[in-house]
Amino acid sequence: MFSVSMDVDRFEHYALPQTSGQFVMPDDNTVVSVDKDGNPVSYFANDVWDYNAFFNRTNEGKWNYKINFHPEKHNPELLLELKQRIYFLIWGVKGDLLHMGGDTFRKFSACHSVAQCVNIALRVFKGTAIGSFSLLNNELVFSQILHHNKGLSEKSVLNRLHALSVLTQVNSHFPESSRYTLGLLEGKSLEKIAKQYSTAGKGHYPTVIPVIYEQLMGRLVQNVTSAYERLSHLRDVKAYARQYGLTERQSVDEFKAIEGACFFSLSAFTGMRISELTQISATSYKEIDLDGITLCTLRSWTRKLEKVPREDVWACAPICKKALEVLTVLNDDYRLSKGDIHRSPRFTFDGTGGRGDNIFRQLEDVALNTQNLRKLFREYSKHLDISYDPVEMDEVYRLLNPLVLARYNPIKAREDGTFYWHFSTHSLRRTFAHFVVGNGLVTLAALKHQFKHISLSMTAIYASHSEVLTLMGIENPASIKKAVEEAEMESHKIYLKDMMDNPQKQSGGYMKTFEGDPKVMTEEQFEALAKSTQGANKSTGYGRCFAGEKCKMTHLFEPSGCVGRDCENLNINQAEAKRWQQRHQRIGARLRQMKDMGFYNRNTLARELTDIRSAEKVMTDHNIAFERFELGAL
Repeated sequence: MFSVSMDVDRFEHYALPQTSGQFVMPDDNTVVSVDKDGNPVSYFANDVWDYNAFFNRTNEGKWNYKINFHPEKHNPELLLELKQRIYFLIWGVKGDLLHMGGDTFRKFSACHSVAQCVNIALRVFKGTAIGSFSLLNNELVFSQILHHNKGLSEKSVLNRLHALSVLTQVNSHFPESSRYTLGLLEGKSLEKIAKQYSTAGKGHYPTVIPVIYEQLMGRLVQNVTSAYERLSHLRDVKAYARQYGLTERQSVDEFKAIEGACFFSLSAFTGMRISELTQISATSYKEIDLDGITLCTLRSWTRKLEKVPREDVWACAPICKKALEVLTVLNDDYRLSKGDIHRSPRFTFDGTGGRGDNIFRQLEDVALNTQNLRKLFREYSKHLDISYDPVEMDEVYRLLNPLVLARYNPIKAREDGTFYWHFSTHSLRRTFAHFVVGNGLVTLAALKHQFKHISLSMTAIYASHSEVLTLMGIENPASIKKAVEEAEMESHKIYLKDMMDNPQKQSGGYMKTFEGDPKVMTEEQFEALAKSTQGANKSTGYGRCFAGEKCKMTHLFEPSGCVGRDCENLNINQAEAKRWQQRHQRIGARLRQMKDMGFYNRNTLARELTDIRSAEKVMTDHNIAFERFELGAL
């Protein structure tokens, strides 16, 4: 949202004078909002103050720029003072216009949030004699707000208390008798009170569990790549229907799914906030050459905590380039603004109640602002329909997500009583952090830059082994890359030969792709196999993935996921199986040490529990004796 501090001159004409010794208050005819040309839009007497015409420049939901006072829910005198305080919070007076506390900076979004939180908090006093903010100095009066908030989360209580505290900053505009502070118990901070009077902790957006994340990332790559291969047919939804034998309704639905896949990918492969997704454009993808290595980036704008929007850069994966190209052409023949990826054409259909299969007429484009992108994410989550099995997945889910508020619960029920996983941008952002840091791809410092400045972390997803080392800061100049690749090829052939000579000592699904007895393979066939798989295999030390860029990325994020489903691209030989045995012993010892110390890191515990179960499967497949690790022992 735009800053309240911008274009001060538009407000100056309507600002109240500051008269020494007098307290000038807004009256019913005082202008409280203006349009971009400085013309009045809302007045103090209005129940709703509308700031869309001045501040809403990015097609966000209109409710984000309206302050609704809900007079029917308040003590009238208390509501009047609330309106006065919100007025001064936004406007100030002549000589102190649009600033509070000297140079304190405030964004409209902050003012909107304060007005909303205080409005809800003060409703407890409807029908009472509490008609002045100054009465909040009294501990008993203030405690009514606290008791009314019981049942909310710690974060919600803290937000309301903080909003009430912010309005004390406008005390200087009121007579001494009308000024207030919060009636806090002695020695109690807002944080302590919020914790005391809430029934739940702060909670957080859920982290996507490994087995779900694996499926998501694989589906995203598959869906975006598939759309990219049909790029020339995506400009016209009607022509697309004719080309692929679909009804026009089916074609519209397919375009909406493609749109969801592309925006999902831009979020999942960067960790962008949803507000940052609204700021990217068709030209945001840029490639940077660093010592012979191509790095992929997305350019966008960051508004959070900034006085003015600032251009930032995110490292990303090459799939983001395809996603942007698809979004740029998707139904572009019907867009009112060509090439604008945030304009999405809409249609009505023929038939009774518009339930027919053919397009009847075109409607005004949807603006893909934060509100509509959230809706797009909800619909695409339903389209993905990735199943959640409580029996198999609850254990890891609870470890990764000890407290998720009900409104953030990602596990949604289907009509038949089964469940699927709902994704949100903030959930993807949290999961991004969990996997790239938890799996050693980047440091916390690098992640900080990725989320607000710049990091090269996610480029490692599609990078070769030598490029991963470069991104992680290990010296590996491009000049010696050829020698490294030759050494890797020799190692690769040794690995393949062991596979072909000892198929009974392998596990995973890759060996099943060979028909007949692999030992009869000729030398020419072996060399051809080695050459064809040279650039398509990656080793984690606990198995080898032969899928290359087509891999569902389990071997990078969670190698254990490949083991659990006997991935068709995975092979584990006897030496790697023994490493799983050592890993099982090592992780078990570490978890017991955590128990003895009374310290648990739930992110680590969830990941290592998955690794332990995978190790036990590998040892079973390779006839290695072991003792099953029991989580209940902790």
